Amino acid sequence: MILVNPQHMKAVPGRKTDIKDSEWLAELLRHGLLQASFIPPKPIRELRDLTRYRKSLVSERTQEVNRLQKLLEGANIKLASVVTDVLGKSG
Repeated sequence: MILVNPQHMKAVPGRKTDIKDSEWLAELLRHGLLQASFIPPKPIRELRDLTRYRKSLVSERTQEVNRLQKLLEGANIKLASVVTDVLGKSG
């Protein structure tokens, strides 16, 4: 079994059925017209997963910081003149 990008193959001409689609795919495979998609090695996939997770955490943190700043502004607490970063060091 191989994984193939559906955009790299032509559609089955005529009526669409699962049987006709499978026959068409088998024919393309027999003639070597299907190119397998690239599947990165497991360590690379794991690094990609970690990178995506870190990106989501950074995004969530940014949302929470913005929410905190809005809450402080709503309470008429103006820290912008005192600190540059609400959760960090003053600068």
